[in-house]
Amino acid sequence: MHAIGRRELSLFVAVVAIWGINWPLMKMALSELDFWVFRSWCIAAGLLWFIAYDLRRGVPLALPRAHWGRMLLSALCNVSAWNILSAAALTMLPSGRAGVLAYTMPLWVVLLSRVVLGERLTVWRIVAISIGMAGIALLLADEFQMLRGAPVGALLMIASGFLWAVGIVVFKGFPRTIPTTTLMIWSLALGAPPVWLGLALFGHGPWLPTTASAWTGLLFNMVVVFGFCLFAWNELVRALPAQITGISSLAVPIVGFGSGMLLLHERPRPFDYVALVAIVIAVALVLKPPSPAPRSDAG
Repeated sequence: MHAIGRRELSLFVAVVAIWGINWPLMKMALSELDFWVFRSWCIAAGLLWFIAYDLRRGVPLALPRAHWGRMLLSALCNVSAWNILSAAALTMLPSGRAGVLAYTMPLWVVLLSRVVLGERLTVWRIVAISIGMAGIALLLADEFQMLRGAPVGALLMIASGFLWAVGIVVFKGFPRTIPTTTLMIWSLALGAPPVWLGLALFGHGPWLPTTASAWTGLLFNMVVVFGFCLFAWNELVRALPAQITGISSLAVPIVGFGSGMLLLHERPRPFDYVALVAIVIAVALVLKPPSPAPRSDAG
């Protein structure tokens, strides 16, 4: 079993906290901004952050020609599809909790990593993903009627989770010799045109928010999510087995649940707590340190 180091654990905690808090903050921003405008600002900011970082630190910007096909597929899944589909779905679904639908992603990661990457599917990982997905289903238990009333939004969110999983598996194929920040520059640069084209064709409404809450949501995404968080997440994707990365991301709805209560005044239901306990157990199973190998005494 893969041992998770202190740096990886620190990045994991940071990503979970940031993404969990971000679900209600995105709802705040999208209450005023068209999602094409919102995502365009975020991607442009992320691209500028990573270019500035590489130029300041003297990190090479070039991507070897052999990796351009993989990069294009990764960018279309992780940047274009995820940012368009998830934001569009969030505008159609009346509850922030419906964003939990994106966290069908770990199930797809487990299946794809077994088929594409040949990662071993251990008993503990099967148990973890089963418990975790049961927790996700419980979080959505009261939402199924609402989701049936907005089937397009629900399908878009599930599709975003699937393509996010495809992007994770594809991204793991890049050699570690290429800096993560350089990969992020090209991923955003190649993934941005479909979003910006959508802005030109379908974007409407104001370009900037007017209320403090919407400004908070936009700036948090531009600076924190598309600056630090994208880097941290992709560092984890490259450092850990895809199954561990995917299942561990189930911790994000836990933080999203709490922040939704604080920021959006969402009221928990009794079985929400059961769902959260299930997700905690699932994450603990894949993050627990490996058992020490038994010592063989030389006779």
